[in-house]
Amino acid sequence: MSYLLRRLALTVILAVIPAGLIFGLAGRWDLWNVWTYAGIFVVLFSFLILALYRKNPDSLKELVNPPARGRFGFSFTFIAPLVLLILHWSIAGLDQRFHWSDIVPLAGLVAGLVIVAIGFGLLTWAVLVNPFYSASVRIQEERGQRVISAGPYAIVRHPGYAGIILGSVASGVALNSLLSIIPIVIEVSRLIYRMMIEDRMLHDELAGYADYAAKVRYRLIPGIW
Repeated sequence: MSYLLRRLALTVILAVIPAGLIFGLAGRWDLWNVWTYAGIFVVLFSFLILALYRKNPDSLKELVNPPARGRFGFSFTFIAPLVLLILHWSIAGLDQRFHWSDIVPLAGLVAGLVIVAIGFGLLTWAVLVNPFYSASVRIQEERGQRVISAGPYAIVRHPGYAGIILGSVASGVALNSLLSIIPIVIEVSRLIYRMMIEDRMLHDELAGYADYAAKVRYRLIPGIW
């Protein structure tokens, strides 16, 4: 139980840190969209941690602390996205103070928050369906990794990446900061590169993946790519 509580506490902290950074740089606490933004992550990821802990604790360990780094080093996998996200949230906070690009209307804020929830909800669904979902790009031979084709994987081959990209792109709109989308564009480029390397690795090294890819043709966007 202590392991579960530590993971839940970490989840809440990781959701609160962006909000605290934005509020601190904005110099105000009355940004309802930022509260909602943080709440989305607390609810979704707390649910995910609880569900994985009860359903498959090994999947939870692989997700949050994989035993091997895989195809990419620590800097690419963890440091680069962290720096870009901190830059994203910092620009969003400063934008509320200096009003560089905080011009999103109310309807846009609501739509942005809904899309953030949908995107990271899709990620949550993908992780729950796929017991081999990992923070590391690797073949999990020690866990008997196999092709997963259920749920969102019946629609696109990489629904987790699709969810992250969708939610991330909408994040700048949800936070009322168009300038903060710039580091997100860089992060999306990094994610697409990582996804392409992972897709090629799965083709070459995971039994049955080539047949699965022939049936599910699209990587991220149904009917497009």
